[in-house]
Amino acid sequence: MNVPVVLDGANVLKYAVNGSKTPLSIMIFEVEDGSQKEVAITALAIAKYETGDKYYLFMCDKNWVVLNDFDLDTVDEAMQCASTSFSI
Repeated sequence: MNVPVVLDGANVLKYAVNGSKTPLSIMIFEVEDGSQKEVAITALAIAKYETGDKYYLFMCDKNWVVLNDFDLDTVDEAMQCASTSFSI
């Protein structure tokens, strides 16, 4: 898995990739037809936009598509959020 240097326009500062076949988490999305779709979170990245002052913890799939994020004030807060929310 190649780690991108930019995600969603933000510079990647740190990342974690799940090396096992078990995902870090599963996200469930509701599809337009009312059904549900499960997507595995297999990677996390802490990133920062050049023009912003927040840090983002991006939750990504195996192709580094950003599925969701948390915005935090510091890199340390983002790392703490990652370690308490996911088994990394």
